[in-house]
Amino acid sequence: MAQEIDPMEKQQHISIFTTASLPWMTGTAVNPLFRAAYLAKDGERKVTLAIPWLSLKDQEVVYPDKIAFNSPSEQEEFVRQWLEERTGFRSGFDIRFYPGKVMVLLRFLNVALIQSYA
Repeated sequence: MAQEIDPMEKQQHISIFTTASLPWMTGTAVNPLFRAAYLAKDGERKVTLAIPWLSLKDQEVVYPDKIAFNSPSEQEEFVRQWLEERTGFRSGFDIRFYPGKVMVLLRFLNVALIQSYA
């Protein structure tokens, strides 16, 4: 006989999608990052933060001080270190990357890419 699962005992899963990521210091990058960290802090829910992965060319347009990443894992390490330095704790939320593209004339990310990824 299969064991019944109480819906109240299931862990909540929260996904946060944003159109910017560190080191681009905008509210759209920073606020979702802090939100993910604090939602996951107590371990009572699974949290995933989806951020754009930009080509090296697009990184040069958006990121300051010639900061660039060769891989998503390299950028994730940067993001987690920055966050830990500011919060004082290491958060266990997941970071996932979706392909992003900068619209050079307008300097924003194409939201349609997020919609097709979700």
